[in-house]
Amino acid sequence: MIASLLESIGNHVLRLDPDAFQRFQEFEGKLICLDLLGVDRKLYLSPGESGIRIISGAERDPDVTLSGSPAAFVQLGLSGLPATLFREGKLEITGDIELGQGLRRFIEEVDIDWEELLSRYVGDVAAHQAGNLIRGLSDWRRNAHHTAQRNISEFLQEEARFLASSSSVTHFADAVDELRSATDRLEQRVLRLQASLS
Repeated sequence: MIASLLESIGNHVLRLDPDAFQRFQEFEGKLICLDLLGVDRKLYLSPGESGIRIISGAERDPDVTLSGSPAAFVQLGLSGLPATLFREGKLEITGDIELGQGLRRFIEEVDIDWEELLSRYVGDVAAHQAGNLIRGLSDWRRNAHHTAQRNISEFLQEEARFLASSSSVTHFADAVDELRSATDRLEQRVLRLQASLS
């Protein structure tokens, strides 16, 4: 029941980007496993010329496995930023390396206009407002992430003194270079002094 519903939704979404539907043909005959972490559930995608066929059990090992939590898969469908999910380790691809890279490229290149799709059901104005809200949340999340990184870095440098500031590191490196030069000059003086005493 769930597999057939997901298959229907997947094929509908795939047809929203005609180029993606065409590119998806290159995976025909391959078996792709979706490993839903945390719920101990695996779904298998069998791409074909008519789109996606989802089966709940497979008679052979998958060619490639896409692993992630259900939330990560939902984010994959909604965020439009799949590269971020892979980079942050929320989604992981294992198995045939070449096929995995092709699948990742395919996922990153799918371009679906969710706002246009939503406008068919709720109208242009509501869809545009929903799109603005989602974009705003995405920008807020990105800004919050950068702000948190900056604040943590400042705390570790200024308050906790666990990390040195970049100016302190530069000053230290300059001091080390100066000490090395002074040591080299001292060594030369000592050698000259020894030579003159001999």
